[in-house]
Amino acid sequence: MDFLWTGNELYGKKAYTDEEGNLTVKPSSYKVVFLWIGLVVSTALIFFFGGTGEVESGDDHFSQGMKAYENGEYQLCIDKLFKAVPFLKGDGERVEAFKTIAFAYMAFLKKEEARQQFCNILKVDPTFELDPIMTPPKILAVFEEAKEKCVPVGGIEVHAISGNQETVSGAKVYLDEELIGETPLQRKDILPGEYEFKVYKDGFRPFEARVSIEEGVILEFKSTLIKVRIPTIKSIGHDVTAPLVAGDRIEVTLKGDSGKAAAFDLGHLKKNLPMQEISPGRYVGVYRVGEKDRFSNLAIIGYLKDQYGVRASMKAERPISTSRLSRSQLLFRGGKASMERGEYDPAIDSLSKALYEDPNFVDAHVLLAKAYSKKKGAYPESVKYLKNAIQLDADNLEALSLLAKIYIENGKYGDALPVVKKILGIAPNSGFAYSYLGEILSYKGKYREAIGALRKSLQLDQGNPKVYFLLGKIFERSDRLADAVLEYETAVELSPTTYQYRDALATCYRALKQEMSAFRQWEKCLELGDLTDLERRKVKRRLSELRR
Repeated sequence: MDFLWTGNELYGKKAYTDEEGNLTVKPSSYKVVFLWIGLVVSTALIFFFGGTGEVESGDDHFSQGMKAYENGEYQLCIDKLFKAVPFLKGDGERVEAFKTIAFAYMAFLKKEEARQQFCNILKVDPTFELDPIMTPPKILAVFEEAKEKCVPVGGIEVHAISGNQETVSGAKVYLDEELIGETPLQRKDILPGEYEFKVYKDGFRPFEARVSIEEGVILEFKSTLIKVRIPTIKSIGHDVTAPLVAGDRIEVTLKGDSGKAAAFDLGHLKKNLPMQEISPGRYVGVYRVGEKDRFSNLAIIGYLKDQYGVRASMKAERPISTSRLSRSQLLFRGGKASMERGEYDPAIDSLSKALYEDPNFVDAHVLLAKAYSKKKGAYPESVKYLKNAIQLDADNLEALSLLAKIYIENGKYGDALPVVKKILGIAPNSGFAYSYLGEILSYKGKYREAIGALRKSLQLDQGNPKVYFLLGKIFERSDRLADAVLEYETAVELSPTTYQYRDALATCYRALKQEMSAFRQWEKCLELGDLTDLERRKVKRRLSELRR
């Protein structure tokens, strides 16, 4: 039979709540029937005469009660939520209602009433806890009292003994795989129920059983631990030699007794990672570094366990760490180091891998282009990577200048000209760009404009020997040999070990019939250490011609 419940009254008759929160009503059954009939008749009359009253639902009372609490209307909150509780079906809403009623009672300092509501919560959810930071201390104190009085708990007392009846202290005690303490142990706060019970200590066979904890009962347990031989670990190591980045593979190798179960921990990061026995007594486990993994001086600990769960452990000598750099940055750094050593193939390999990891790595595109520029016949690859860099960073002067240089060195003057103009648009005071422009104009036969560009380059960078050499070539082609000699001499003074400059100066001296000066320059060419065989034969032939 249903009743219309208003607060703690049932049509004027008192309603009471027993210890378990169940509603009881005092009037006799015939009175209840009379009241119920009266309710039906009243409702019918209202409907017949067009009454417009609406019956509020449990959800309405719940939302109104929560709103009243927010507005500080605590008595209204209590009234509305009491009306809502019998109609709430979900445990979550019931717990929230009881909690809010308890908080509202505490606003009136009604501790006993608040405690009863906390008890109602704990009957629904014995594991419920209040936030210790967000909850006022006075309310927390009342809640703790409710936990002591209302939560059904039992206890367990555990002692461990060895096979010869000696007490074993420090054995770990687990209930359902949760560590609850070490022997000797006594706990009086265990929720009633069935548990998987385990007592474990290194060097002993673990004791396991299923136990039943009852409310108000202390279960006494004596567990016998049989001593066994601990598995032997001979060594544990790993293959990590440098700071790790995402995607790196860590291989851990453990050597010890065969036929056991092996695992390893990566410090606090990962626990109980499995290892496979790949040969008798040799176990291997692998972990791949994740994108979010960050650690420093992390210890690797290996474990070897027998069929009884007895486990031995050993820590690897070298800890491991992750790098602050990404994988692409580390590969770039390696490629750059190879470039500095003149090892261009390893540099190309590292930089190609860096771009595989990060295709938008502009500096890697540029450095890879430089590496290819050092290899004969690799001109197209250099151009490709420089164009990639410029596509990613249109104003990258390093990429633009290297592209212009490679175009000019390979005789692609038409391709070089727009690149040089772009450089000058970005950096109008770029001396090297004017030198490139002078070289291009010289190739096109525009000597006057070329000389102007090269002189502009020297105003911005007086110490560039190649500019003087280019001016000398223009004057030589224009049959202004004396002017050409002056430019070549300056180039040689600035770069005395460059064969090209001395050879051009000697050739110009010979054309001016200054054979002794020409002879001295070619003799100095033979002293240069980086002459090719072809250049050396050419110089010797010139000297032989002058000796005749």
